[in-house]
Amino acid sequence: MYSNLFLFAVVVLTIHLIPGPTMMYCINSSLNSGKSSGVAAAIGAEIGNSFYILLTGLGLSALILSSTTIYSGIKTLGSIYLIYLAYKSLPSKKTKNTQISNTTTASKTSKLLGGVMINITNPKILLFFITLLPQFVPADQKDVKIFFLLGLAFSVSSFMVSLFVVFFSHNIKHRLKNSPKISKTISYAPSIIFLLAGTFSLI
Repeated sequence: MYSNLFLFAVVVLTIHLIPGPTMMYCINSSLNSGKSSGVAAAIGAEIGNSFYILLTGLGLSALILSSTTIYSGIKTLGSIYLIYLAYKSLPSKKTKNTQISNTTTASKTSKLLGGVMINITNPKILLFFITLLPQFVPADQKDVKIFFLLGLAFSVSSFMVSLFVVFFSHNIKHRLKNSPKISKTISYAPSIIFLLAGTFSLI
């Protein structure tokens, strides 16, 4: 059992550290709207994760995977949303002159909802929970509680990594205030990654 838990920890940590749409969304939220919006984005992402954990634990996720129409619909919606985020993440004069301290509650709410959306429309998360996660549940302990505990561990560790990314990117932004050229180049990174992720998801 302990060897399974160790392997689970290694696999989950590897997944969390691979840059993806969720990580870039948290970074972009932190860079453009401040730490609090980055945290809101991270919380929203975990709500999205929890949705699939609940579906899989109740055995409902298999229904989604068995329906080509539903699965393709989620995948297409996720791709369109990523391309939309690529457009929204493009730096503009307005965002450059906006102070982080002016971040509103409405902005934080939109970042939270965006975090929920970015994970709910990512079918790869569903595939992970239905195909990979059950492999770490001991054969003699096929209990739903064990599955939910592993799902909770996945979600909590994901949130911790997202928080680190949010605070790290926020600090980097302040350090690069005196380097406008580098700062400008970095500001285009989220848009490029969102666009690539959305495009490849359609293939």
